[in-house]
Amino acid sequence: MNLLPISRLRLWLQSASLLAVLAGYGVMLGFNQVLSGYERDQAHRQLAEEVASQLSQQTGSRQQLRQLLLARSRAPLLQLRLTPLPAGPAPAGPLRGEPRLVSSGAQSWLVSRVAIPLSSGETVWLQVEQNVSASVRQQQLGSWLLLVAAGLASLITSGLLRLVLWRGLSQPLEVFRVQLSGIEAPPRPGDQLVVADQPEELRPIARAFNALQQRLAASWERQRSFVDGVAHELRTPITLVSGHAQRLLRRHPDPALVPSLRLIQQESARMGTLVADLLDLARQDSGRLRLRCRPIQADDVLLALHERLALGAAGRLRLAGSDASGEPGPPPALADPDRLQQCLTALVDNALLYSPPGSPVTVGAAGAADGRLLLWVRDHGPGVEEAERERIFGRFVRGSAGLRGDQRGSGIGLAVVKLLMEAMGGDVRVVEAPGGGAEFQLRLPALEPALEPGLSPAADPPSA
Repeated sequence: MNLLPISRLRLWLQSASLLAVLAGYGVMLGFNQVLSGYERDQAHRQLAEEVASQLSQQTGSRQQLRQLLLARSRAPLLQLRLTPLPAGPAPAGPLRGEPRLVSSGAQSWLVSRVAIPLSSGETVWLQVEQNVSASVRQQQLGSWLLLVAAGLASLITSGLLRLVLWRGLSQPLEVFRVQLSGIEAPPRPGDQLVVADQPEELRPIARAFNALQQRLAASWERQRSFVDGVAHELRTPITLVSGHAQRLLRRHPDPALVPSLRLIQQESARMGTLVADLLDLARQDSGRLRLRCRPIQADDVLLALHERLALGAAGRLRLAGSDASGEPGPPPALADPDRLQQCLTALVDNALLYSPPGSPVTVGAAGAADGRLLLWVRDHGPGVEEAERERIFGRFVRGSAGLRGDQRGSGIGLAVVKLLMEAMGGDVRVVEAPGGGAEFQLRLPALEPALEPGLSPAADPPSA
């Protein structure tokens, strides 16, 4: 049985329970000592009174008392002797002093004094010394047994309490945590916990979570509908603005208007890309994203990318040279060519944006160590800090390099790249480029031999 690490709550409960057990045994130990001492003192007082009564009846003078005490001095467990009379008036009746425990080596004695009135009218003090070593040892033995019992009880209580806490607290909480972890984003109205299946103590939390999940699902649906509607509404006017700007540039306008028209064209293209990204996110959230996957060759993909972006990159976009080592080239893969171009274009645009002016941006392909197709985009910019290499692929998240500079960005480009790559069965990651900078890598599963170009695919291309 794998016990979970002790949380603060379980540690507090165990500590409180152990302290309660130890406190109970401490009270028992103290009560036992007080009771044993009281019983021993009472027995000693009774013995002293009986001895004093017998001696008072058998003797009439101090001399007779001395002789009688001398005859009794051979008793090993009881010693009797006369003591000087205390100062002050003579006591009336058989008075006695409080017993006190005196240790002498390994022996323990109870000592008390009793006043004995003689028939001659004289009063003497008799000191009674009783050997109680056996009683003291028995009391000590009982104390040690109680201490051992307290230790054993603490261990048993700790073990049982740990088991009870695990079965009654940790295990239900762990099951509850697993159920919560299984609910993925975005929230959906059907993602509800079954309240009846939860322990009685966790049912209020489950009901509160279900209510929160319903509110989040409703909010997410409103947000998705808003983004979807706005993106569709913006798509047509942006297309019109871009088309009119291109038409005016082709008709040889006034040279003074050319910079403004080019700016309008560039910004409308950027807005069109942003709207397309928003639509992709909305389609993914609603399950309406569709891909047209077919076999691709990495060289064809990179060549088409270079031909399409080389002019706008002002000569900065470079194709990595082919490997002349004789090793096999990048393997074919199954992907949506248009969506793959969209992903590569987003990575190249980011690399051109965040790299120093005039520095090259290189794209290439290779076979990954696990046999997959690897497409990479490498720049010479500030790079991505290791702590941000996962976070920058989230929605509306920008890295620290983008926040420090004056570059504009929406924070959704890399999120779209991630969702498209995952929809095609691949992934995206960023590593440090050789010589500095960032290298974004797109990885796709290699095509099965039966599906390589030139052969008939065994099934329809997958779609997401």
